[in-house]
Amino acid sequence: MDNLNTKAATLANHVQDIAQTYYDLARVNVAQAGSKAISRAIIFFLLAGLVLCILLLAGIGLALFAGNKLNNAAAGYFIVASFYLFLVIVLYLLRKKVILPFIRDFIVRKIYDKSD
Repeated sequence: MDNLNTKAATLANHVQDIAQTYYDLARVNVAQAGSKAISRAIIFFLLAGLVLCILLLAGIGLALFAGNKLNNAAAGYFIVASFYLFLVIVLYLLRKKVILPFIRDFIVRKIYDKSD
């Protein structure tokens, strides 16, 4: 009977060790996923800032070019502004059918992607 109690106590210790190991593994996995998400967010915001600068400077350059061709600087700026307004309207109209599903699918793919 004493042998059975010893085996039960040993088994309980092993189960406790296994549970602790799974808990530690889950903490490491969460920390790893969090660090990936933060690093991706930092890269995204840096790239978004650079793209914004590129678009701003390209828009100004295009406006100056169009203004020189039309001999009217204001017309060049209005043409570029109307082009940006057109893009905003198109993106707004496509947001529910194209843009949001694309972003949602992209995020889901990144969450379940195990290659990194």
